[in-house]
Amino acid sequence: QELVSPLLNDVHAAEVSNNTGSINELKQDNDQLEPGFQDEENQSGEDSDSVSSEDVAVPAFLTCTKCGMVFMDTSEAWNHETNCNITASQVEEQGTIFEDKLSLLKYIIELNSLQGKMVNEEDMIFFRPDLPAGKRSVSSDETDEDQQLHDRDDEYQQDNEDSDFSGDSEADQSVVEGSHMHNNEEAEEGDDKGYAYWKDDEVETSPEDNEMNQVKHLCSTRTDPITGLPIQKLTVMCSESETLYDFQVDIKQSTIENAGDGAFLTYLGARVLKKSADARSTRLIRGHCIDNDICTHNPLESETLSGKKSTVTLTGDNLHYNDNSIYWSKKRADKFTEFQSNENPSHTKLSHGSCRSTVESFTFDENEVKCKVHEEVKKFRENIPDGNGIGFLGIHQESDYESDDYELFWNHPNAFELGRYGPHRPGDRKTNLHFDFKNFIHNFEPSEWSYEVPEPMLNQSQIIDITDDHTGEVHSLAKSHTPIYVNEIGHNPELQSNVLIRDKDDRSIYYYVCITKECKMKKGDTVELFANYGDHYEQVRERKCYGRVNKSEHLGGDEDDGAKLQRNFHEREEVEKDISSLEVYAMFHLVEFLTENVLKPISESIGCVAHVKLDLRLQRNLIVRRRLHWVGEKLTERVQEFIAHPLVDSSSECICSIRESLRQWRFVSMPSLFNKLNPDLANTLLGELSEELLYQTRSCIPCPLDETVWCNIAIDLTRKTTHSIAQHLFCSSGPIGLRKQYLGNDLLKHAKHAAVALKDGSNAINAINGQDSSNDSNNNPRTKSMDDHINLLSFKARGRKIKIDDLLDGTKEQMVSLYNSHQTIHFGTAAIMADIQAYCDAVDLCNMDQYYLPKTTRIISECDRSVVSQYKPTGKNCSANCSPQFYWMARSVDAFKKGCAHVNEQWYLENQVLAITHILASICVDWTEEPVKNSWYSLELLCKNICLDLINAERALAQGAVKPTWPVPQVKPAYSPALCDVGPAKHSRRKPHKARKMAGVPPSSKLLPGNAAEILN
Repeated sequence: QELVSPLLNDVHAAEVSNNTGSINELKQDNDQLEPGFQDEENQSGEDSDSVSSEDVAVPAFLTCTKCGMVFMDTSEAWNHETNCNITASQVEEQGTIFEDKLSLLKYIIELNSLQGKMVNEEDMIFFRPDLPAGKRSVSSDETDEDQQLHDRDDEYQQDNEDSDFSGDSEADQSVVEGSHMHNNEEAEEGDDKGYAYWKDDEVETSPEDNEMNQVKHLCSTRTDPITGLPIQKLTVMCSESETLYDFQVDIKQSTIENAGDGAFLTYLGARVLKKSADARSTRLIRGHCIDNDICTHNPLESETLSGKKSTVTLTGDNLHYNDNSIYWSKKRADKFTEFQSNENPSHTKLSHGSCRSTVESFTFDENEVKCKVHEEVKKFRENIPDGNGIGFLGIHQESDYESDDYELFWNHPNAFELGRYGPHRPGDRKTNLHFDFKNFIHNFEPSEWSYEVPEPMLNQSQIIDITDDHTGEVHSLAKSHTPIYVNEIGHNPELQSNVLIRDKDDRSIYYYVCITKECKMKKGDTVELFANYGDHYEQVRERKCYGRVNKSEHLGGDEDDGAKLQRNFHEREEVEKDISSLEVYAMFHLVEFLTENVLKPISESIGCVAHVKLDLRLQRNLIVRRRLHWVGEKLTERVQEFIAHPLVDSSSECICSIRESLRQWRFVSMPSLFNKLNPDLANTLLGELSEELLYQTRSCIPCPLDETVWCNIAIDLTRKTTHSIAQHLFCSSGPIGLRKQYLGNDLLKHAKHAAVALKDGSNAINAINGQDSSNDSNNNPRTKSMDDHINLLSFKARGRKIKIDDLLDGTKEQMVSLYNSHQTIHFGTAAIMADIQAYCDAVDLCNMDQYYLPKTTRIISECDRSVVSQYKPTGKNCSANCSPQFYWMARSVDAFKKGCAHVNEQWYLENQVLAITHILASICVDWTEEPVKNSWYSLELLCKNICLDLINAERALAQGAVKPTWPVPQVKPAYSPALCDVGPAKHSRRKPHKARKMAGVPPSSKLLPGNAAEILN
């Protein structure tokens, strides 16, 4: 009633026959307005007969966007629309439908005059014109048919401009005109997202504005004293209805297995404005516009010498005028615009040089603009403690709201801010180069928590890194914020993302909560928050064993030593590439960063690790310290290139500083420290040193520790051999000759033990040939022993599906020859092909009908475990020109258990024992120096200990270690770690990984000794 009366007064006078009673009744109803507003109609003087513009601007009636039902009360309209179930047939059969607004207005007045009531839901009145989708209300000044409503005198028009929006609190200045409400389905389609009360419909909003708004003073984060984890309270305001939604975010065990902690959002309920407060807000908000085209609103940008940029905003009491609000009444806005154009036309385009003089000369006396609505809003604000007003105008308090336990919540496609992910400290922003080295040194843990942002830094990609430079773990400040606990959906189709990741100012990462309509929440509901990190996070997924290749190719995560080594080898190659392209200036800052932020704190903590129990932090510190040493050696080689370059001043301050710092990087205390470590920490250090040795021999020992290439005997021999080399050369003190003597003895001993285990297994498996395997049982000790031996000699397949076309030759009529393949076949593939071929041979031999055809079989998978069998070529097939595959053939384990195949002991001895021992011993150790001179290790000594003919050994070494390569795995290359789509367009820090061929050592090549300087460390 209070909304419609002034507007209907004009309609009645212009179009309806005299009916004073209805008008008087409507005017009496208007007395129910708040005291602060009803005085406007009783003002003395020239304004006494004017109608307040805030009343004029309010819509004559409101309609449900779903069914078109007419209401006069805002709260009733919203309540109806939330639960609207009116069907089209009900509208046609029971309702009174109006297509013309003027006719409807006349009917409303007559209804009030005759029955003394206002239109409500029971009247079933519907307004169904061709309105734009999403219109929440219909104002009488929106159609051409009601020109009478615009015929007001100048004084009335002047007062109409007084209907001003005097600005809102600082906490709500990010309010968005275009935000959606959960019960406005048509607005969700994006045709007319704004509340129709806005006069200034042409105001543009940026994409970042599509969010609900936090009420800052009602939001808080505290730390649980028991768990030490954050608990976040959130209150967000719908920018369409000013409804408040309360949430709580708790951190607890994630529902995803092995995912650690997760973030859980609980909906605590909604709070809606009371009717009086809603009417007051509706009346005041009409006719206001947004004006932020003031120089002081424009953010400034600063940049440090290190290339870090920051956004600077100006704050101050009424610095931006209009009580620092961007929402101006039209009267005040017009006066201000007029003053701008007359006094300082260029004030909105301030340059850095003219900012001071322009601001000082630009003055505007707001007191000259008399605006009654502005003063009333100001009075409301003054009554709110600490200026913590709520809503568009900042005129509401919590007492103006009442709980609505039945209000459902969903906000898709909009979102509300959960919080900042990073950066939290200046050091959280790094260049791509600095982050890559830190990530490698900290064993790739920082990559799990980093993002790339669009803004460059020093002409490099900028990385947001929330991990501590010393530990590589998430720092304490980031742990006190909930966004870091949000897990990702990965490739799990059962999980749905409800968190969006966006950047602000191209340099900060924020998380936003977006709940879809299908997942709408009722009070008390809890949902775990999930984000989608995108393809750039794939390498981290692979390390954690839930990436694409982990599933499709059965590739292991970092718990699989073989798969981990291949990833780490690639990263070491990338580090060497980065170092090879470094210039002096870039190296100086890199060395300075790593020395101050990583080396010094690590060196201090390393001194306290002696004789302590196993601790993950200490394990990481040992790996970090050794990797700093390795990187330092590579940087030293690059410095030597600088010194040798004629255009580089080797005595410059930068070069001298770099050389001095790199001397500190040498892990000279490792021998004395190693003797103090407990066995677990000692194994950690030896494992890191073993990785360095295997990286050094990666071109000759393909895929080390990979169960698909090496049997368990070879894997165990590799570990023992590398550990012995690392311990005697890097972790022991004493004369080098004596250390090499002990090393030689260890290497020969390890090889001999492996050869004995091989022969025992071969004899045990071959002994079953010709026997009746059906007599064996699980209780037979010999059967258990044979299973143990098979486990030591067998190769594990990845279980890949083999395409039928790969198995057939060019004619597509028969299977390819296993013995003439130009590429080495994977053991599991060869085993299944051999079983198929054996079946085909048996069918041909017995003249039987085939029930199994390779070319028609739909699914063929690699054999799970296989063992290399004996094959003795005869005649011309013994030619050296035959392919390597000609000399061996893998068979399934079942073939050996049935006695159908024999173990190829010679092949195992040459490829799984000899190759491992001699390649590592030859490349990593220099046996030619005095006083050693091959007296403690040589190929002859090795062959003697493992009972292998020297000529056969030389032939096997010339051929190189077997590396199965066919069929080629269909592996999609992974991107650089821990990068996510944040914003419109993002790029990976590094290019996608490219495969690099590892050429074997040619027969005539000599195996070079290792770096003498590194051996003597």
